[in-house]
Amino acid sequence: MQLKKVVILVIVAALTVGLIGCAQPAPAPAPPAPTPAPEPPKDQPVHLRFASWGLGSAWYVQAATIATAMRTRLPKGSTVDVLPFAGGTGNNTLVATGEAEMAISFNVSTRWAVDGVLAYDKAMPNLRGLVGGLDEFYVAIVASKKLDITSLKDIKDRQLPVRLVTVPKGGLGEYSAGLILKAYGISYDDLTKWGGSVRHTSFESIVSAFKDGQADLFIHTITVGHPSLTEIAVSTDIHFIDLEPAIVSALEKFGYVPATLPKGSFRGQVADSHIIGLASNLVATDKMPDDVAYRITKAVCESKEDLVKGHAAFAPFKPEEAWRPGLLGAPLHPGAEKYYRERGWIK
Repeated sequence: MQLKKVVILVIVAALTVGLIGCAQPAPAPAPPAPTPAPEPPKDQPVHLRFASWGLGSAWYVQAATIATAMRTRLPKGSTVDVLPFAGGTGNNTLVATGEAEMAISFNVSTRWAVDGVLAYDKAMPNLRGLVGGLDEFYVAIVASKKLDITSLKDIKDRQLPVRLVTVPKGGLGEYSAGLILKAYGISYDDLTKWGGSVRHTSFESIVSAFKDGQADLFIHTITVGHPSLTEIAVSTDIHFIDLEPAIVSALEKFGYVPATLPKGSFRGQVADSHIIGLASNLVATDKMPDDVAYRITKAVCESKEDLVKGHAAFAPFKPEEAWRPGLLGAPLHPGAEKYYRERGWIK
């Protein structure tokens, strides 16, 4: 009997161990889903710093016009302060570093800022586009008729002592001038070596240099009716230099596009000028709340008539195209994207 009892106990123990071995451990509880950062209440006032350019400049007036349209769409009590700085390259940095919440910029320079190339020593991946194609810009190449050239290639082939003037270093106009010359195999040092000169100075000094016969060549980003170029054209015999198709193609990798400045845009321009172009945009960062980005985008896209009344340069603006990556230079902000999808412009 004792032996039987022992055997039975051994069998029961073995069965118990087997059952325990076959049992699966209870699954660990799933971690809680992360809680998304809450959007601020949609009726909460916002305070925006809006970077443009100098007092009285076209961008300052345009920013003030846009700000007026924005105030009708933003929550009650919101403010929009238009900053009189820092221009086409500096504005991207102001926004990316949090010194302004939004800015007017160029699609070309915004693209450079996102990638951290050319005018920027580090990438700014937090930049986001709101509205693109606000205005049409051209990189005009203007030469004194006394220089007697039909192409920038003539400067290199003949090693001419050209006196070049540009806006101060670091501006998009100056970068554009350097990139165009480089496409022809010409550097600033070459111009100096051939007996010419290079001056990076103010518009006032550039106009005076042409009037006084102290400048031969001016390369800059302009709009039709650009005041300084208008003054140069009125006071000096100049002509507009085209870019060869191969040069235009070489410059497209920097974000420029082929463009035609219509003849008669300035005194002395007797033919269309085939050059490169770019566009202005509105840029913010990924920290801008979606609702605010949505309201800004809606305000701008639905106020074109008022924008044109405030500044005629808004006339080429096409709201239905304003979401396109090539016009923005940065990823589209989700809040802006929501508006464009609601309108059916993004399918």
